[in-house]
Amino acid sequence: MASKVRRGAAEGFPYSLSRWTDLPAAKWGWFRTQLINGSMIAMDPRTGLPDRWSLAPKDTLGLVFWTRNSRNLVDDRALLGPYRKVVHFTLTGWDEVETRAPGIEEGLDLLARAVDTFGVGSVRWRFSPVPVVDDVTDRFARIAARAASLGLKEVYLSFLQPNDWAGETRSPQERASILCGLAAVTNLELRLCNEDSSTPVSGAIGRGICEDARRFVDGVKAEKCGCALAVDPFSQNEACVYGCRYCYAGNRATSPRKRNTTRLPLLGKY
Repeated sequence: MASKVRRGAAEGFPYSLSRWTDLPAAKWGWFRTQLINGSMIAMDPRTGLPDRWSLAPKDTLGLVFWTRNSRNLVDDRALLGPYRKVVHFTLTGWDEVETRAPGIEEGLDLLARAVDTFGVGSVRWRFSPVPVVDDVTDRFARIAARAASLGLKEVYLSFLQPNDWAGETRSPQERASILCGLAAVTNLELRLCNEDSSTPVSGAIGRGICEDARRFVDGVKAEKCGCALAVDPFSQNEACVYGCRYCYAGNRATSPRKRNTTRLPLLGKY
């Protein structure tokens, strides 16, 4: 591993924290230490290989958090103050399979605190994946009403991604019908993930980029869907405290020893 410390701002990469595990809830103690120490070991998005990346504010293009529980982010807001950041907050109310995640009421309180702390422009609500339940519209409407009252204008959605835990069983037409039902109960703009090309969209429903490569600066490199290529300290199959039964992370075919545990050696120890 090279000893040179690389800089996301210079190379055009924000830091994704993390699509593979709920870092703010599961790994915050580790990341907080990395922030204080000024660097972290994380993967180069072009090669998938680990390297050391600077976490000095001047070297950091942006911090992109993905979470169901932003409490640690809010509590450590002073530490995060010098950084440009965005919080992608997932709240679906799918209690049947998200058994360890905050429920709707707790989640709404956490969402409100995140918006109050970081500003409405730095928080995005994700209704992802769209629950496989009969009352999906009711659950969505309940969350959407509060989200709109907080000043949020959009909601980002995706359906289940194929993986070896669970698959999407609803047809493209059924998914399109669900989206229309959700759009009918809110004034929020619905943005379906660009990667979902099989679900038709129309009317008030558009396609969206979860983390626009242009958020932090023009010229940021992007994936095919438009999301920014980002440095991430974790990779597929990382453990998470929530263990949602449908999650595409924790692929059983990759490394069974990693499943259902949150006590793993972390890259930052190397």
